[in-house]
Amino acid sequence: MSKLNFASFISFFLKSTLRHKDFRLLWTSTFISSTARWADVIVIGWLTLDLSESPLMVGIVAGSKMAGYILAPIMGMAADRMNRRKLLIIASLINVLVSVAMILLIFSGHLQMSLLIALALISSVTWAIDNPTRQAFIADLVPAKDISNAIAFNSVATEMTIVIGPSIGGLLIPNFGLLGAYLTITFIFGVDLIVLFFINAKKHIIFKNKESAFKSLHSGFTYVLGNQVVFLLLSIAFLLNLLVAPYRYAFLPLFARYTLHAGSQGYGVMTSMAGVGALLAGITILSFTPLKRKGRWILIGALGWAISLVFLAFSQWYFVSIGLVFLAGLSQAITWTFIATLIIEHTAPDMRGRVMGIRTAAVISLPLGNLIAGALAENLGVSVAQAIFALTALLFMALIIVAKPTFAHLD
Repeated sequence: MSKLNFASFISFFLKSTLRHKDFRLLWTSTFISSTARWADVIVIGWLTLDLSESPLMVGIVAGSKMAGYILAPIMGMAADRMNRRKLLIIASLINVLVSVAMILLIFSGHLQMSLLIALALISSVTWAIDNPTRQAFIADLVPAKDISNAIAFNSVATEMTIVIGPSIGGLLIPNFGLLGAYLTITFIFGVDLIVLFFINAKKHIIFKNKESAFKSLHSGFTYVLGNQVVFLLLSIAFLLNLLVAPYRYAFLPLFARYTLHAGSQGYGVMTSMAGVGALLAGITILSFTPLKRKGRWILIGALGWAISLVFLAFSQWYFVSIGLVFLAGLSQAITWTFIATLIIEHTAPDMRGRVMGIRTAAVISLPLGNLIAGALAENLGVSVAQAIFALTALLFMALIIVAKPTFAHLD
């Protein structure tokens, strides 16, 4: 970025796909809704720890919050057959209602673990609706020549907020309390709902076919199995969600409270530093788009992500841990952005909803990872559990590099 100054960066944004009004609104909605979702994940994790003092329960609630991903292939099929804007509005409305329910339960003092898990499961369904629909919707809103750039922009927005959202969530708790945190999250979801109503997809594509719903879903899985590039990318996404992504949801609250003795404020700062890393990665990626050899960047990001977590597992110093979380956030944003971009670019237009549904379903390994992480942390301690997860991820990535040496050249 040596030749990039602020003025040229602004000029780049104005000339990008953000000049298309409807895509700009979708991008804004993506940033808003994803920020709120991930802030909610962090707040509910700390709330669970307050209610239960159990690492295992933190893993269970975090898993419940994402369990709906298992329905993503079905929702991806719906995204190929139904009005995508309406599907996004439905998901956003459910998020608002669940957040309002949390506010009422916290305010009345009637919040219990059973109700917390139930609301987490309900909101998890919206993840399955939103992600594949939003990804497939992009092609409806920009000319064909701008699709690749639009995918990169949307991916960067999503992946930045996967880390920025938790950062906000971590800061809301010490500054506004749990009730204030959920009032803020509800407000953000409400803004997202308003933005979606302003989208006017004039060239919205609904692929008409006479296949039954079951056959259409089967066609999506058959397509993925027959597309070697997409299948490999989905496999990597599954492994990374299982082994490295749980660090933020199952491990960081435990590190902050039990290892570093930093409390909720220290937890907020740690998650904020991960957000700074993601933001730096996102701006860099956008500034140099298009980048070549995206496969190589995926490998660099995944290896950097896992290595930073190996060191985090053994860190006993707060400021060292902050630096390692920063590197993890930066590496994570690089990895997810290029995985999402390559999947869309290597998928036929009429299959994008179903493929992105399957991509979203791959995140089902994250709640599974959260559950296993919570159980291991409770029995072996948080440091040992985190080390096992990160070292196993490094082993799998090494196997992929050896088995698929051409992956680094993928573009």
